[in-house]
Amino acid sequence: MRILVLGTGGVGGYFGARLAADGNDVIFVARGAHAEAMRTQGLRVLSANGDLHLERVQLHEDRARTGLVDIVLVAVKMYDLEAAAETLRPLLQIDTAVVPLQNGVEAAAILERKLGRRYVCGGVAYIAAGIEAPGVIRHTGTMARLVFGERQKNESWRLETLEAACRGAGIDAVLTDAIEREVWKKFVFLAPFAAITCLGRTTIGAVREDPVLWPRFVAMVEEAVAVARARGIALPEDIVDERLQLARGLPTTMKSSMLLDLEAGRRLELDWLTGAVLRLGEEAGIATPASREAYEALAPWRAGRTGT
Repeated sequence: MRILVLGTGGVGGYFGARLAADGNDVIFVARGAHAEAMRTQGLRVLSANGDLHLERVQLHEDRARTGLVDIVLVAVKMYDLEAAAETLRPLLQIDTAVVPLQNGVEAAAILERKLGRRYVCGGVAYIAAGIEAPGVIRHTGTMARLVFGERQKNESWRLETLEAACRGAGIDAVLTDAIEREVWKKFVFLAPFAAITCLGRTTIGAVREDPVLWPRFVAMVEEAVAVARARGIALPEDIVDERLQLARGLPTTMKSSMLLDLEAGRRLELDWLTGAVLRLGEEAGIATPASREAYEALAPWRAGRTGT
């Protein structure tokens, strides 16, 4: 099975490296200093689940012709997704499965517009990882889980193949027949988590102890859940309590990836997280005042140090 990893940051780098180390034919798409380090030194993953070093890495940029691929794991940032999708067209065969692993709930719809419905599946990644240095992925904690599924109620043999490859590589992977619900389950937690840690410029542990930040976080979770339900997503009845319990159980020092981007002066995925709560809430007639306040407070930094 030939797998293309589109975006070799924390998510794509970690899971792609695990799959490649188990003998799968994995081709990475990377750029800049990170790509150059992978080209000359390979790809290294530092993780409590076990370090690994791929001494030789297949880079799409180094191949005269990558050829057709069976699986695409899409792990670029949301603001790069439309442009990145264009690079996929020549690589797709009739049964290729394109699995978006981005934060947010709109990645699959964007890919469907660009590539067509037959190719696009749904996916969720649960992992805290990032590029520590060019050619080096640092995985924080031990959680590293993939959930994926068909969006069109098709036969899932292509994703059964991916599931088997993941499990062979030691990756916790789940094939679900309710992927839309799984994507929203993550979103109703992640969008508020990203916003509140950025607002406070602090960790989830500090948020839990703060008499102002924690209630704002709770309100944003409730708003995101209300938006999901208004759009017909069948979330569990206890989803708010369950998501808050998840937040209470996270490591004290954990930050959102959006806060790491904010601290580094990089562009933010704000418009696809908190901004999506506002946008989709307006479409569904749901008021989202706590999310709107957070979005407006963070908007000046959404483009990074260059400003809005």
